[in-house]
Amino acid sequence: MEHQQNVSSSTDCKQALHETMVSSPAASPGDIVTVQMELTPENGLILEPLFDTSGRISFVLGGGNYLPGLHELVEGMKIGEHVKDVSIDGGWGKHNPDLVINVPKSNLKMMKKVDSITVGATLNLKGGIQVSVLKVTEDTITVDANHPLAGSGYTCNLTVLDIEPYPESKFLYKDQPSSCDDASPHLEVATWAMGCFWGGELAFMRTPGVFGTRVGYTQGNKADPTYEDVCQGDTKHREAIVVVYDNRVVTYKELIKIFMDRLAATVNQYKVNLFDDEDDSLQYQHGIYYHNDDQRLQAEEAVSANSNKYNVELLQAAKFYDAEEYHQQYLLKGGQSARKGCKETIRCFG
Repeated sequence: MEHQQNVSSSTDCKQALHETMVSSPAASPGDIVTVQMELTPENGLILEPLFDTSGRISFVLGGGNYLPGLHELVEGMKIGEHVKDVSIDGGWGKHNPDLVINVPKSNLKMMKKVDSITVGATLNLKGGIQVSVLKVTEDTITVDANHPLAGSGYTCNLTVLDIEPYPESKFLYKDQPSSCDDASPHLEVATWAMGCFWGGELAFMRTPGVFGTRVGYTQGNKADPTYEDVCQGDTKHREAIVVVYDNRVVTYKELIKIFMDRLAATVNQYKVNLFDDEDDSLQYQHGIYYHNDDQRLQAEEAVSANSNKYNVELLQAAKFYDAEEYHQQYLLKGGQSARKGCKETIRCFG
């Protein structure tokens, strides 16, 4: 009888999950959304984008990476919905007319050769502000302090193909999968510590099959630590990266190789201890924090294969605290490409 009750409970749970998926709720922040998309540059935007602009794309809604305008557009849409020729912001904001200013030449006395300034020139003002010269008269210079690409955007054609819940239930370690997991079986979570988390995150962002990344702190002894707390060393937190991925596209073994390759490229950067006592901080400790026993076995095999020359600790996944927002996808924000399959050198100490 007890066995029958367990089977019934498992069946009910699976049925509830199925009904939830079939109902196709509107996409909301945190959902993993898959779209078929085509972005076409408009308004003179000619720079090579730092993200994928066409094809089948999956991402965590509200989780960054792609244009904020894309997230805003998709939120509230349902599976099968389509938009055509919708203009979205290119990421530089709207052109602000208040930033077009007439400046008397008399205010630019400290600038050399004021009278030689011509339309189209770029001026560097106090505070490192760059402005473009729009008009020059005998007494004034009209400048534009907007970003040169302000007002640029993309024409978007998009169809929502799928909406899946974020795999919250897979974040902490489980020795056995549960039939009541809130995520599809192909969605998995992995956690890594690779020294500085900026470069490691970008390496995973470029990997096909990775739907979302977050950087933060784990394995420490303080709840909700700040970056300053972690840098002090007392909390014992590691800088870490959480990756949500599709195991049908990229395997855990392939992610381990990306992890190891990144360590090989950066391990020398962490040989010099930044603290007086080597035990004071574990901020840059290398680690694989497995979420299930299958990940553990694969991690143990990979570490043994190179005699653990990178000093990688293997621990069960523990509570993960998001780092401050300015740390999230830091190198993408700084102008480095996150396109899937990109092989450009990651320019970062980490």
